[in-house]
Amino acid sequence: MAAMEQRSGTPMAARLGFKPGMRVWFHDMPADVRAAIAPERTALEELGCATDGVQAVHLFATRRDHLERELAALHDLLAANGFLWVSWPERAADCELDTGAITDVAAQKGWVERDRCAVGDHWAGVKLVPAALRP
Repeated sequence: MAAMEQRSGTPMAARLGFKPGMRVWFHDMPADVRAAIAPERTALEELGCATDGVQAVHLFATRRDHLERELAALHDLLAANGFLWVSWPERAADCELDTGAITDVAAQKGWVERDRCAVGDHWAGVKLVPAALRP
């Protein structure tokens, strides 16, 4: 965990835009990333499943079909000012995703890219918002 935060000097939760009191849902988050984000220490309201009005989602995925389903389902659940991070393992041989695949699927499902970030030592992330929120 310390190595993940030392890269930028900013805690991972802050780098990802998570703020105390936010209603968040994490899907398939690896234990080392959970420890770095520390939802309980950051005072996030962690939901057991995505529900209407969720303010932030962090989805971990390796398959395109899974990403397509999740992005379609989450689009209408996200709060008006909400965002979603999609993370994938950077050097996993069995991963179908990379930045290009994620932004392609996102565009097809009504999302636009807002940011990118390393998520721990082995994951990369793309921040998405619904296309209607594009500035």
